[in-house]
Amino acid sequence: MLRALVSGVTDVCIAYLVLVYAGYAFLVIFAALDNAIRNREANAENFDALESSRFTIPVSLLVPMFNEADVLGHVLPSLRGLRYPELEIIIVDDGSTDDTLARLQEELELEPVVRFERRVVETEPVRGTYRSRVDPRILVVSKENGGGKADANNCALNYARYRYVCCLDGDTIYMPDALLNTMRLVVRDPKRIVGATGHIAVATRPEQLAAPPPGRAQIENGWISNFQHMEYLRAFLNNRLAWSRFNFMLCSSGAFAIWRRDVLEEVGGFSRDFSCEDIEMTFRVHDHMRRLGRDYRIISLPEIVARTEGPATLRGLIAQRERWQRVTLETMGHYRRALGRPRYGAFGLVGMPFFLLSEALAPAVEVTAFASLAAGVALHLFDWRLYLVYLATMAFANAVLTVGAVLMEDISTRAYRLSHLARLIALSPLEVVLYRPVLVVARLRAVRSWLGGDRSWGKLERNVRAVTST
Repeated sequence: MLRALVSGVTDVCIAYLVLVYAGYAFLVIFAALDNAIRNREANAENFDALESSRFTIPVSLLVPMFNEADVLGHVLPSLRGLRYPELEIIIVDDGSTDDTLARLQEELELEPVVRFERRVVETEPVRGTYRSRVDPRILVVSKENGGGKADANNCALNYARYRYVCCLDGDTIYMPDALLNTMRLVVRDPKRIVGATGHIAVATRPEQLAAPPPGRAQIENGWISNFQHMEYLRAFLNNRLAWSRFNFMLCSSGAFAIWRRDVLEEVGGFSRDFSCEDIEMTFRVHDHMRRLGRDYRIISLPEIVARTEGPATLRGLIAQRERWQRVTLETMGHYRRALGRPRYGAFGLVGMPFFLLSEALAPAVEVTAFASLAAGVALHLFDWRLYLVYLATMAFANAVLTVGAVLMEDISTRAYRLSHLARLIALSPLEVVLYRPVLVVARLRAVRSWLGGDRSWGKLERNVRAVTST
């Protein structure tokens, strides 16, 4: 009976892996189609006309900051350097315990100002509001700490004046054309497009790649950074482009997420009851719009809009991915009513089942798979060489998905040197044995903390760098 049980569990795990990889392969096909279409559209777009047109929709940038003093010297120039005809930048110092506010005052020459707060969403008390003398588009709001990014976003939302808002991160370097690239599609269909996001690149020192030398940028050499880079490429190109094509976008990245402000207000702003705000807000907008029967779209574009800081250590990586997995479980559990229901369209019939299978159930299946295969070897159901065949098959399938993402990235952005992209492809088969076990540990810790009711935000610990000024 034990041998039969182990054999049956092993077969189920293998079937699961085949189904998941087949799903990812299916997504790659449509992602490549969307990538080609968006690339042709971008090449035909007149960005100069868009930048100078008085019909381009203004945007409010919401920039929460908590203990970001070390990176302000790089983040502020990238925010101020965004090409766009009309925007406002609302920086919220969320009760920082370092000298973030002092650095903001120094860099922006802040002066106190009285600014009307609409108070659409309740937040922690505001300490003061300041206007920049060097850039009148910038408003800095100092408030009590709200325990996470959601409360700071809500505070900025209360001060936002424009129809569309763009939620950003206070530690991320933004590309000059990020807003123009993304809003060009929103301008064409502002009635239906309620949300948009773009391709986020990752680096342990994003400021070093913000102004690369002539030619294509380099990709960092560290193995942790390289595997994160592969993961981001697959997430933003293989997955989000396909989700956008099928209109069941599952996560608009919190590092760059454009939302129509009236929709955010209708759903009550960002929730503080979840570990992260981005995936939950995406699900909530789907839920809201589907229940009201409105025609809407949430889209993603292949162009790189920003470079964000990724963990440089295993400890930081595990902590970050634990939080990401925890919010996935929280969100799937909270919106389970949409799962498999025709009323929710592609989101409920395709997107949520895919997310349940590939993300929410992944920790349990991964642990079961490793245990059953090991037990199978111990019980002589199959020898260790067959185990290696299974492992090699997984490595090959994962490498194929990575190659697809790398090719799409090179077609759409031409951002990186070919030799560095080739290095990613060469490393991709090793991801299963060198990187995935780390993610399994993070996911198991997430299950434990989720069951324990942990909802902490868990801010990423900054990678060591020298403090610089603009």
